[in-house]
Amino acid sequence: MNLTSTNKLTVILLIILSRFSIISAQNFQQTDSVKNINFYRTDSIFSFRSPKGYFPSLIHNFGEQAVAPVHFKTKQWIMTGVAAGITAALITTDNNIEEWFWDQENRYPCISETSPVITRFGGNYANYSVAAFGLLSAALKNQKGVQTSLLATQAMFTSGAWVTMVKILTGRERPLTANIAAGIEGGKWYGPLAEYNKTLNSNKPESAFNSFPSGHTATAFSVATVFAMQYSDNPAVPIISYSAATLVGISRLTEQKHWVSDVFVGAVMGYLCGRQVVSHYNKKHKNSLQYGANKSANKQKITIIQYENQVGLSFVW
Repeated sequence: MNLTSTNKLTVILLIILSRFSIISAQNFQQTDSVKNINFYRTDSIFSFRSPKGYFPSLIHNFGEQAVAPVHFKTKQWIMTGVAAGITAALITTDNNIEEWFWDQENRYPCISETSPVITRFGGNYANYSVAAFGLLSAALKNQKGVQTSLLATQAMFTSGAWVTMVKILTGRERPLTANIAAGIEGGKWYGPLAEYNKTLNSNKPESAFNSFPSGHTATAFSVATVFAMQYSDNPAVPIISYSAATLVGISRLTEQKHWVSDVFVGAVMGYLCGRQVVSHYNKKHKNSLQYGANKSANKQKITIIQYENQVGLSFVW
């Protein structure tokens, strides 16, 4: 996952969406009015000071994810142990699985033709898709869509950061490099900072040492999880989201960019980051929405909403 491209995407998306942040509302239902005001209010998503603002929330998400193991209960530790066991088992079979996927790509031309396209949905295509969805939602005044796209960028950002950190610490060799350059099965683990070792880089590209885990898979699953949670009321959305993310993971195998253990860990990291981002957002906004709805139900009011040099009115009755 390219953190620089995600960062640019986030900034551009925030700037453009901010143009839609002022509301002139008429005939809003009470609950919808509160949601609209809360989401676009100047002390909310576009604020640098409010804990509900995009960047303060992003920083909080990093912190909450970092200390998550400290708050694990028995169930979480059991699940962590299961995931670690599956990863260890997959590492022992990485070579056989990688050879099988490589054989399938050579046997079926359709795989070799579609795999390079599918795999990009774990990179720039994911960025473009999230941005397009957010901008389209803003144009249609669909606040939930805008909210989902912004949460997706946070999930991509956090998962990308953790994936990059683990890559640097493990320095695992990619399948294609292992097969062509070294001839060593299993992808050698060179350890921390291998990609910055000039001796190792003398005959291999830097990307040869950042196989574990899969950043493309993490990105795909982080976005899929955000959409699956945001639109959980529609059974088709989780199925489509996770199916698409799984295809991205498979494409990393057919492209010989990752071992299956890389893909599995990347999927887990993306899922956990996406889930934490949405859960945090829901937790921060739940109380304020309920409080605002209760107040609005008791009386009629006209609210002036101001953002920079723009002013709007919200009518509630």
